[in-house]
Amino acid sequence: MSKVAARDINVHYGEKHALKHVDIDIKAGEVTALIGPSGCGKSTFLRCINRMNDMVECARVSGQLTLDGSDIYEPHIDVVQLRAKVGMVFQKPNPFPKSIYDNVAYGPRIHGMARDKAEMDAIVQSSLERAGLLKEVEDRLDDSGTSLSGGQQQRLCIARAIAVNPEVIL
Repeated sequence: MSKVAARDINVHYGEKHALKHVDIDIKAGEVTALIGPSGCGKSTFLRCINRMNDMVECARVSGQLTLDGSDIYEPHIDVVQLRAKVGMVFQKPNPFPKSIYDNVAYGPRIHGMARDKAEMDAIVQSSLERAGLLKEVEDRLDDSGTSLSGGQQQRLCIARAIAVNPEVIL
C-alpha cells in the first residue's frame, strides 16, 4: 500500500484551474522529487498533502488524497493531527519569531509530546542534531531563530519539522 496516494486531484484558485488530474503513489521510505518549471503546480500539490490549501479562501480541491489508505479530505479528519503526521519545510526558511529553542519545541509542545522540561530539552537537542545545526547553536538556544543565517534558518525549520516525528516530510 502507498503511504500517500493521489487520485484525480484537481485544485482551483477561484476560476484558475491550477492542478489538473494528478495521480501518484508514494511508498513509505521513498524519496520522491517533483520536478517542473515555475508555476506548474509542484507546491500546490504539496500543499494538498497537508491541507494547507484549506487556509486559502478561494482554493477548491477535488479528487482523493490518502495517507495510509485514509482519505485526508474526509470531514472527520483532524487537520492539526494530520499536520503532525505530514510536516512541511518550505523553500524559503520561515522561522517563527521565537527563540531557537522555542522554534523546535513549538510542535512537541502543542502535541503534548514531552512530560517535563528534561524530555523537551532532549527532543530539541535531538532534532537540532539530526538537522545538522546543534553544534552551531548549542550555546545560544535563547537567541531568536530569525537571527540565524539563511542556511541555519533552513536547518532550524527542518529541526522544527522533524521534532514531532512526522511520517511524511514535504
